[in-house]
Amino acid sequence: MKKLAVLVTAILFLAGFTANAQMHPGKSQQQGMMMQKSGMMQGGMMQGMMGQQMPMKKYMMTVNMLPEMQSKLSLSQEQTEKLIDLQTAFKKKQVGFKGDMAKNRVKLQNLLDKNASANEVRSKVEECTNIHVNMMVAAYETANKMKSVLSDAQREQLKNMMSSKDSMMKGGMKNMHGTDN
Repeated sequence: MKKLAVLVTAILFLAGFTANAQMHPGKSQQQGMMMQKSGMMQGGMMQGMMGQQMPMKKYMMTVNMLPEMQSKLSLSQEQTEKLIDLQTAFKKKQVGFKGDMAKNRVKLQNLLDKNASANEVRSKVEECTNIHVNMMVAAYETANKMKSVLSDAQREQLKNMMSSKDSMMKGGMKNMHGTDN
């Protein structure tokens, strides 16, 4: 049961860290470096887990950054307003997801405290995971709606900008783990 409790705690920590990193993109790399320095990151295992999150992170970044790229993408006022409306709608959903996640974490902790069965714990962990998945899918859907507001040329420009950011992030992860000096 102790191993299960440790595993559940690690999963929840990673889910919370990922959600926080996606909500605050600028802070995630700084927090990652702090974790590495404190010895919490364990080389290949953590790099693999972080790499699994990268495909969805770009959609969260798109939702968070696109309305602010008015000058870089030469967005019209109408486009900017539509993007802000989509972003606002997503952020309202995100608050709900985070509230549900917090409630489920408390329930999970209560289950762990009273030494509930592994099946009960598994069920609650799956609920937490499903909430996180639903939030990522909502970001994906919102990012696609936002992209539909753009012209073909603006979408291409955004794609190029995101791929260069993605390359920089992957390079940063390699540097953090000492695999690319």
